[in-house]
Amino acid sequence: MSLINEALKKAALEAGPDEDALQHAYPQKLFFISGRRGGSRSLTLLLGGLILIAGLAAAWQLEPARYWLLGLIGMRPPATASRMAVPIPTDAPGAAASDQPAQPPPAVDRAEMARQLQAGITEFHNGDLEAARLAFVGVLERDPTAAAAQNGLGLIEKRLGNLEQAERHYQEAIRLAPEYAEPHNNLALLYDQRGETNRAVIEYSTALSLRPDYPEARLNYAVTLERGGQRAEAKRQYQKFLADSPPALAEVAETVKTHLATFP
Repeated sequence: MSLINEALKKAALEAGPDEDALQHAYPQKLFFISGRRGGSRSLTLLLGGLILIAGLAAAWQLEPARYWLLGLIGMRPPATASRMAVPIPTDAPGAAASDQPAQPPPAVDRAEMARQLQAGITEFHNGDLEAARLAFVGVLERDPTAAAAQNGLGLIEKRLGNLEQAERHYQEAIRLAPEYAEPHNNLALLYDQRGETNRAVIEYSTALSLRPDYPEARLNYAVTLERGGQRAEAKRQYQKFLADSPPALAEVAETVKTHLATFP
């Protein structure tokens, strides 16, 4: 297994600056963590509060009830006070501007955003994580829906050892682009590192369902299965990796072939 990991690391280091280094990460260690349940008491209190607010809002529509409620909190006006409608000034922050045309949102410069994203990828590949972070944040300032930038921020945090922050960025990338396979692979690797094997398997499977020709996810999945003792399925996944692996992973493929020779 160490032969495969070493070959993967070498392939990652030798990737050219034009390759999207953010789309690929490699196998780590695995475990499982259970989820938590929230109590029902806070939910009951919240629902009770909402019902109370709704009742007060309905009562407020009736003059006598409104008068009684104001008195209850010490704000009832004198009996002689008259009600007056106060117009909202046209320059007030909350004033409606129906006579003004709605301003369209500024156009996103896609070419500049792509350039900035590629700059972040290059800086990440070169090891300058702060420069990479600035580039990805700049992309998100231009377009908050840029899933690739969230994926990049996740890889930065993972490399720094901030796994919770990395997980949030990967999950946000998935929320923004559910069909984007790479953050699923990277999230699975994070779960591998934390030892959450079951969750890692789900994410690898999802990545491969979205992108069946994703060799890195295929290989990561095979390694995870083998660690879990599922050697027959792991062998099948290794073979599928060899059938689809690109020339850039030729050295890794040779290592996998050598490793497969040890299977029955």
